[in-house]
Amino acid sequence: MPRKRKPTRLYQRPDDGQYIIRDGGTDKRTGFGEGELEKAQVALADYISNKAQPKRSGPAHPSELSVGEVLAAYADDKGAYMSAPETLIYSISALNSYWGNKSCADVKGSACREYGRIRDRAPGTIRRELGVLQAALNHAHGEGVLVHPIAVELPQAGAVRERWLTRDEVARVLHHAAPHVRRFIILSLYTGRRASAILELTWSRVDLERGIIRFRDEGEAETNKRRGRVLVPRQLRAHLARWRRMHEALSPAARRHDTHLVMFRGKPVASIKKGIAMAATRAEIDGVTPHVLKHTAITWPIMKGLGLEQAAEYFDTSPATIRQHYWHHSPLHQAEAREMIERRGR
Repeated sequence: MPRKRKPTRLYQRPDDGQYIIRDGGTDKRTGFGEGELEKAQVALADYISNKAQPKRSGPAHPSELSVGEVLAAYADDKGAYMSAPETLIYSISALNSYWGNKSCADVKGSACREYGRIRDRAPGTIRRELGVLQAALNHAHGEGVLVHPIAVELPQAGAVRERWLTRDEVARVLHHAAPHVRRFIILSLYTGRRASAILELTWSRVDLERGIIRFRDEGEAETNKRRGRVLVPRQLRAHLARWRRMHEALSPAARRHDTHLVMFRGKPVASIKKGIAMAATRAEIDGVTPHVLKHTAITWPIMKGLGLEQAAEYFDTSPATIRQHYWHHSPLHQAEAREMIERRGR
């Protein structure tokens, strides 16, 4: 009986540390070596998505179609339109190592659970990656490639993270933060937007005269990771005015490169996690992340009595999300029910 063909995968050469792509009996260099695993993973995902696939005349039965084909088609059709295609690439690279040469008929609950055990990552990571697999399979069915839909078993979602910062904790973190990290924290606390939205914010989307920040360009499609726009509070407006004066004081050449509100060493910042973690460590405060800052930004006004619908509108978040994750902090939470119960017997 012939040996089962291994999926297309990365292999690091022991002699020079270079990453190569192994596809059956074929080896292809990625051009990346020691310390460049993420770049090599992108190269692998690109190789998979660009690999020639046989043309099909109609919908295929799940046993006739490999998961690798489905993932490659999904990356080709959707990747260019996503706001963060690199995240999709990383997920597809991870999925392909296990699922690539399996057929769509092999996508069952037992295989999904085995993937989670072999992958050995946090449940949230496994859930996100299997979510990409589900999206790819749905896309294949929607495009008439798969004859019927296939359900992917996802691990249970983790418990809701309750961590939010006190004003004293925020002050301490700000005191120990580098200038670009401090700027990020201020923007996060006054807008409640995701880290990616803040890091991608350019001066062209800040209207100080009208007091408006647009977190996406005009005509840019909205995604599930909602961004929208926000009316600037007076405290943030003072910070923005000061930062704008610093921006305009630069030489014309330097100003052309000073495009984003959060910059480090003359370049936009791709990730702020390390900078926040360093500031929190120096402040001796645990559990500070970009998500916790966003959670804090929404929790504070809710605690002061901001209404559910108003919070949803300002933070561009669905009322259902506000109710599920934040509303229990509100003084209005269950207040009407409590009042009605207290009236009993009067």
